Amino acid sequence: MTGTNVLSDLSQDRPELTASPRNRLMLAVLEEALVSFQRGLNSPKAELRQQFHEVDRWVASDDTDWPFSFENICTCLCIDPDYIRGGLRKLKRDALGGKPCRKPAGLRRERIYDRRGWRGQIK
Repeated sequence: MTGTNVLSDLSQDRPELTASPRNRLMLAVLEEALVSFQRGLNSPKAELRQQFHEVDRWVASDDTDWPFSFENICTCLCIDPDYIRGGLRKLKRDALGGKPCRKPAGLRRERIYDRRGWRGQIK
């Protein structure tokens, strides 16, 4: 499971979820978190490891008081938070267990929605 694959599938299968600016922002926050998690796994760089731990704590939290909590983002985007948590736990377990962790080359972000679809025209 890679973050951008899950999110690009979401935006293609359910375009109405990415129609509102709020949901697009939530999708971008979730994408950034998943990419930071993957980049920080077994990274030799302290900054990337710190970001990994921040995302790990954010995902593990069941707090719903903050609008951009992991639970609230998943609820708004109709994503099962336990599915994402399970995938991230597996990645973490494999990386910490010494299994070779298959990381996509460069972890390039894919465009998760068609930008032309929401651009307005100024008259």
